[in-house]
Amino acid sequence: MTLAALCAAGLSGTALAASTPLPGKVFKDCKDCPEMVVLPAGSFTMGSPEDEIGREPDEGPMHEVTFKKAFAISRFQVLAGEWKAYLHSTGYTMPDGDTRPGRECLAGEPRYPMSDRQPAVCMDWREAEAYAKWLSKKTGKAYHLVSEAQREYAVRGGTRGPFPFPFDEGKEYSIAKHANTYGPADGFSYTSPAGSFPPNAFGVYDGHGNVWEWTADCYVDTYTGAPTDGSPRLDSQECEDRRSIRGNDWTEAPVFSRSANRNERSEYTRGDWLGFRVVREL
Repeated sequence: MTLAALCAAGLSGTALAASTPLPGKVFKDCKDCPEMVVLPAGSFTMGSPEDEIGREPDEGPMHEVTFKKAFAISRFQVLAGEWKAYLHSTGYTMPDGDTRPGRECLAGEPRYPMSDRQPAVCMDWREAEAYAKWLSKKTGKAYHLVSEAQREYAVRGGTRGPFPFPFDEGKEYSIAKHANTYGPADGFSYTSPAGSFPPNAFGVYDGHGNVWEWTADCYVDTYTGAPTDGSPRLDSQECEDRRSIRGNDWTEAPVFSRSANRNERSEYTRGDWLGFRVVREL
């Protein structure tokens, strides 16, 4: 990433010189840990304007969020190989989940073929949270599930529109060149391996499609009263039943992949369409 791009994202030259590690740095804390990329400190506008196509009421009111410190986020959704390493280390056995024919999670495995480079799926929110705690204990570093604000900041990559990339040429609303969503045009009939599509300007992959991602937040259907420091929203009595998820999956229309799009599920939900991403404090 260029100096100009970092400054546009809200990082001054003075802050750049003092930052360790620098934004854009990629690292792993252990052999089987997720690959992380450092994001710059800075501010962004969270949510979407009322005239954005597909915009839902829960994407407002738009508000400024400021990250006073840089942080690192997993470049890819946590991968199947990384999840297997966790299961092997802890001895945890995944239960079955989802009962839809052809869409079952059987002992934590989807019905479609899986490689170690595809996103891990079929875990509920509690299991994703346990993985982040395991990473923290294993590495001695502070890992946690991504907050809604951290994720939106990360996938926007310094942009303000619905996507950080253009629509496909000659099509009204297609992002097949940049993301794995509904339809065969992107080349995938289920999840795509990490790195199948280009990263955004922050070096983040698959921010728009492939699988939905658990976040640390309780879902609240308005941003009124939402934190402005990038921390997760936890001021809800319905957290267990309404956890925020972000990102869309390979079965849904591209409009649900917009940077500001939100959804919710019970934290006990499992699916071959649902994974997660982690953050590491610096």
